Amino acid sequence: MKRNAFFQLIHKEDGTYLKAYPAVDGGMPLKSDDILTYLAKKQYSDIDVSIIKKFVEAAAEEPNAIMKITGEKKLPENEYALITIDVQRYMAKLRLFPPSNEGKRLDLKDLANLVEQNGIKYGIIENNMKAVLKGRLYCTDILIAKAQLPVQGRSASIEYNFDVNKTNTPQMAEDGSVDFHKLDMIERVQEGQLLAKLTPADYGTDGIDVCGMPVKPAKVINLTLKHGKHIHLSDDKLEMYSEVSGNVTLVDDTVFVSNVYEVPADVGPSTGDIDYDGSVEVKGNVLSGYTVHATGDITVNGAVEGANLVAGGKIVLKRGIQGMGKGNMEAQGDVISNFIESSKVTSGGKIISDAIMHSDVIAQDAIEVHGKRGLIAGGKVRSATRIETKTAGSSMGTQTELEVGLDPTIMDRYHAIEKNIELLSDEKDKILQNVQILQKRLKAKGSLDEDKMKLLKSNGARIKEIDAEIEENTQEYEILEAELDKHAGGGKIIVEDIAYPGVKLTISNVVSYIHTETQHSAFVREGADIRIRGI
Repeated sequence: MKRNAFFQLIHKEDGTYLKAYPAVDGGMPLKSDDILTYLAKKQYSDIDVSIIKKFVEAAAEEPNAIMKITGEKKLPENEYALITIDVQRYMAKLRLFPPSNEGKRLDLKDLANLVEQNGIKYGIIENNMKAVLKGRLYCTDILIAKAQLPVQGRSASIEYNFDVNKTNTPQMAEDGSVDFHKLDMIERVQEGQLLAKLTPADYGTDGIDVCGMPVKPAKVINLTLKHGKHIHLSDDKLEMYSEVSGNVTLVDDTVFVSNVYEVPADVGPSTGDIDYDGSVEVKGNVLSGYTVHATGDITVNGAVEGANLVAGGKIVLKRGIQGMGKGNMEAQGDVISNFIESSKVTSGGKIISDAIMHSDVIAQDAIEVHGKRGLIAGGKVRSATRIETKTAGSSMGTQTELEVGLDPTIMDRYHAIEKNIELLSDEKDKILQNVQILQKRLKAKGSLDEDKMKLLKSNGARIKEIDAEIEENTQEYEILEAELDKHAGGGKIIVEDIAYPGVKLTISNVVSYIHTETQHSAFVREGADIRIRGI
């Protein structure tokens, strides 16, 4: 049987000695730390460390080495057992140390009492305890209790029975023009069609640690089928069906089905603002000052002036937007517009246009500016991935900013959370100061009046709320930070024709300026610099 080397205290008339016993069947050799730890627990405080090290060295050469460690004859030491429990309380181990030559041995009842004293209640391996005593396996860690580990569950999942990522790109003609009329952005479904199927979460099974406490499996994510009107669920809530034939969209994990709402002429005084749970198609124009809000897609066949368009899906402008500094478009999906001028545009997908002029534009995906003009001039254009255009800036030196490589929305949220954590921490510090003052008064006087006691309790409750808020914010902050780090260094700016002086380029926080006309170029980040590559 495998056994580590061990030591024994030997008491003689002239003092106390250490005797070594060799390892058996590949067991571990003696260690100075084991001996020193044992002697410290037995209050041998006057032992020279160098003597112990010499003893260990001697034992390596002579298996049964013996060495005097003190001239004082100590009282006999009984057999000693040490129990250690890991941090997670998944296992407990016992290490047995030999008695001195005049000491007493432990029995199974002694070990059982020690196990109980250490709070071990579950998974006790009595046979291993018996084996330790039978073989006198000194200075060897033996497993004497083992937890029942939890059974990990599985997060819920949803399988959608339609195209949740439907994208359509306008066709470019041979003359370079882009036909913004021939677009089909509708994902159609039929009455009774299965839209989605839910596989529910499996929460797993609790385990038990060696102290008899439950061990929870890792948390899983539970989901439900979320939906708008014209949809029903099966009795078990696991399947989703359409009640009508129409257009289906997925917005923030919620499924919407509706017939497309058609505005036969202009959105203006005759219609008022439009707010529709589904998709909207405007046959005419959207006049300045009016709003079109749709949980699905928005299609405008005419022109958009200084209006406000908000879509849970895509926005398609077959003529474009002349915003006059007031135009605004927000889409969870792609934005496709013949031109964008003097407007603010935010897209959760791509932005495709013939020209972007003097506008503030943000896209989670690529920004593609092609066609006859293929122009970006003036304003600030930001994409998380890629910007492509024929021309950037103008011969007049129009201030134009192009930025790629980091998700603008995530970056804005990242900074907002960072600021909120700072504000919460400042609030907590101020409350803690008040708490400390009140606690000092309580300690000095032995009591506080009713109002001050209420204040002390409310301050304590608020601190707990702040700690919870900080923890929640910190978790989201770390997720966003990881997401930003994942994409840092990526992104590309492609200018197919000319990039004019005055254009500012930013790729993942690295900034560069165009000083001379640059043709047929791709701009990428390399380290701390932006490099130009031919296309």
